[in-house]
Parts: sequence; structure tokens; C-alpha cells
Amino acid sequence: MTMLRLSQNMSLQQRMAPQLIQSLQLLQMSTLELELEIKQQMEINPLLEESMEMDELEDGADPEVEAEAEEIETPEQEVALEEKALKDEEVPEPTEEVDWGALLDDQLDQNSYNNENTEFDPNWEQDREPQENRITIMPPLVEMLQEQLLTSQLRGDDIAIAEFIIGNIDDRGCLTCTTQVIAESIEVAVEDVERVLAVIHTFEPTGVGCRDLSECLLIQLRQKVGQENFYDLELAIQVVGSHMEDLTKRRYSRITRALGIQNEDLRGAMELIEELHPNPGAVVSDAFSSSSLLTLDTSVNYITPDLIVEKAGEDWVVSLTDGNLPSLRINASYAHLLKDGRGRKDEVRSYVSRKMNDARWLINAIHQRRTTMLKVANYLVRAQMDWFERGPAFLRPMVLQDVADAVGMHVSTISRVSNGKYMQTPHGVRELKYFFDSKVSRDDGEDVSARSVKEKIAKMIEGENKDKPLSDQEIADVLAEDGLQIARRTVAKYRDQLGINSQRYRKHIF
Repeated sequence: MTMLRLSQNMSLQQRMAPQLIQSLQLLQMSTLELELEIKQQMEINPLLEESMEMDELEDGADPEVEAEAEEIETPEQEVALEEKALKDEEVPEPTEEVDWGALLDDQLDQNSYNNENTEFDPNWEQDREPQENRITIMPPLVEMLQEQLLTSQLRGDDIAIAEFIIGNIDDRGCLTCTTQVIAESIEVAVEDVERVLAVIHTFEPTGVGCRDLSECLLIQLRQKVGQENFYDLELAIQVVGSHMEDLTKRRYSRITRALGIQNEDLRGAMELIEELHPNPGAVVSDAFSSSSLLTLDTSVNYITPDLIVEKAGEDWVVSLTDGNLPSLRINASYAHLLKDGRGRKDEVRSYVSRKMNDARWLINAIHQRRTTMLKVANYLVRAQMDWFERGPAFLRPMVLQDVADAVGMHVSTISRVSNGKYMQTPHGVRELKYFFDSKVSRDDGEDVSARSVKEKIAKMIEGENKDKPLSDQEIADVLAEDGLQIARRTVAKYRDQLGINSQRYRKHIF
């Protein structure tokens, strides 16, 4: 028989106040994301309005609120600060009479949900994609091929086959499926697909419709007949057609032995091969992107710096690039309703009270974000002064905890500030986390950053003899002479991170 028992237990749980969650979210946002968030909050909160004065946010900030906001570390402090702020609220007087019945009823209809019952979603994400990015347009390569198809000699059923083939050509200009699959899909003979594909191979850009790298290069070489030295061209076709694996792995001696030729003969063929485009479609995409306001290359990221560091005389000055952010203030007419709202409905007062609280916390959170970012950025400039003065090779090793201890903040706060925020410096635009790097010890006991070691490796490879490039072990030996004891595999790892090829692929032909 089941026994029912009543028991008590004690547990400790930590819950974050909604305002603290909002503050953390704002801290993680870039300047552009924050601008979108402010505009969205102004749409859903009638108590928020844009001030016409540019200094409204700075002049309206309460020093006591700022100091207390910097000390927020626990939910209890958050709640205490909220209660104090509500007690000390000074409400501005309205400038004119307002029709509260019409105005408030309209806002209550638009915001019928109850904020008190809204739970925080840890996977909080909002769609901020601009409307113009949702326009569907034909890729430039497909459009170019369609235009050439209209002027080709293809007719009748061949047009349908060609359109199906073009539809399966990717942005690189390569065919993404086999002719067998195409033939089965549209129920035609494989020979017909091959014949139509051969015609598409004559379209611009040269090499479009290829099925692999070898075919791409062969198409381009065959269209050079009559334009280049016949011997070099025929040799290049043999190298690409029969020795592609040796070519990609730079095993030139195998190629010369197999073809029975001299090194000088191969040099002429390689000069022709090096002029070819392995991705013919990229030529069209690059030309389209440079001449159009709409770009289809989603891999290109345009960075807007959040901070700017400039030298003024002997000092380095850090400034925020948030001049385009709207300056917020609380609507005086709505705020007066809380101060002198006799005769108003309780639900109206409750609604305005919630919106007032949200507006105040948003304004304070934005001000706290600015203060935190400037404090962290100023310390980074002071700590990495050699980097700013002398260049990337003088980056000091630093971790998040070092900055947290110096500015008196939690390490998670420093992580949020540094992630996704960019700083414009005399040495280019750098993400704040660029300045955080592990250390490598020298023989003299001094620590240098791993990024500085990478800079040394990059310069060594840049100045090496290309006929006999340095191996990873030789690079490690040179660094050891400079007091940096680094293993060969570590050099290989740093080289890969720099995007530099291994010794074999850096070697010139002869």
C-alpha cells in the first residue's frame, strides 16, 4: 500500500530579474544591434520617445544610479535598486492636455499582453532582417547564362535540357549533379544531355558547367587554341588531363618524368595553367557585387566599429561610435498620469507603471553599457600601449581575468563586452577579444603573446627563399635562436591558423 508523506526541504536557487537580463542582453549587442533594439522598444513602449537634444542621455543620467548600476552583481541588488528608483521617481509635468480615454485605450489595445506573465526565453532572438534583403532576385550567373541561351543554336527540347542544366549550376560555375541524374529527371537520353552541356561549355564565363577542377581547366585551355604557343598549350592540356593529382600536390618531377620533358618545358605550361580560373562563376559574382547596391555574397561581412581609438598629442583617446543612437526620454504626459492619476482605472495605472519601469531601466541600461565599454576599452589601451605605439608584433599576453581584476568587474561581463565589439585602431579594425591571447615564455623569463609569435612566423615565411622555403622545423629552430622554445607541431598549428600553406605548396616550380 502506497504511503503518502509530507516533507520539507531547503534549496538555494538563483533567478535573474528581467531588468538584469535586459541589461546583459544590451551589453552583448553591437552598436548597430542596439540601434535596432532601441527603435523596436520605442514602438512597443509609448512612454519612450526620442529627445531632440543630442546630450539628453548623458545630461539626464543620474550619477547615483550610474554608481549603483555598476555595483549590480546579484538579483537582490537588482530588486533593491528597482524599488529605490520607483520611490525617487520625479515625473515631468505635461506640456498640454491629453485625451487619456482615446490615447490609453488605443495603447492598451496594441499591447494587450501582460508583461508580468511573460517569461524570459534564454534563446531570445528577434528577426531584424531589413525588408530589402528579403527581395528574391535571380543570381547574376544564372541570368547571364539564360541570356546566352537565347542567342545559342539550341532549339526545341534542347532548350528545356539547357535550362535544367543551368538551374543546377552553383555560384562557382560548377554543375552540381551528373548528366545521368539530369537525364533521369527530365526523361531524356544521356547523350542529349552531354551534347547540350558541351554547348553550355562554350558560354561565358569560360569553364562554366564543369563537373570537376580538371574539366574546368581543360575547357579554358581548349578555348585558347590559336591564341597561345601551340607546344606550351598542348603540354598544359596533357598535364591537366592526365596528371592532375601530381599537379595539385606539386610533384613536378613526376610530371616531367612521365611526359619525358625538361623543367623549362613544364615552366611554360605552368604559366598558362596559373592564368586560369578554378571558379569561373566567382568572376561574375565579384563583378556584380562591385557594380550593384545589392550583393549576393553573404560570406562578406561589413564591420562597423563600436569604438575608435585615436592619438591626440601624447595621449590616446577612446570614443564610442554611438552618435546615431536615438537619445531617449520618458514621455511627460504619460508619466504625469502616475503622479496625478485620480479617477483613472487601476488597469490603466498598472499598465503605465509597467511601461514606466521598462523605460527607465532601458535608459539606465544603455548608459551603463556605455560606461562599461569605455572603462574596458580604456584599460585595454593602457595595458597594450606598446601594441598601439609600435605595432602588432608587440601584443602582450592577456586573459579576461586580468581585465576583470583591473576594472573591478566580473569576468563574464568582460567576456560580453569583448565578444562581437570592434575597435578602430591605427593598425586596423580589431575585435576586442583580439587583445586577449595566451602567452609563450621566452628563455629570459619574459612572456610574449602567441599572436606576436604568429606575426614573427608570417614575416619569416614572407621573406623566405621561394625556391627553398622553410620547413616547420627550420622555423622552430630560428625562433629558438630568438629565445622562443616552440615545438614543430606548434609552428604547424600557428601556420595553419594564419592560413599559410606548408613547405611543399609554397615552393616555386624551379
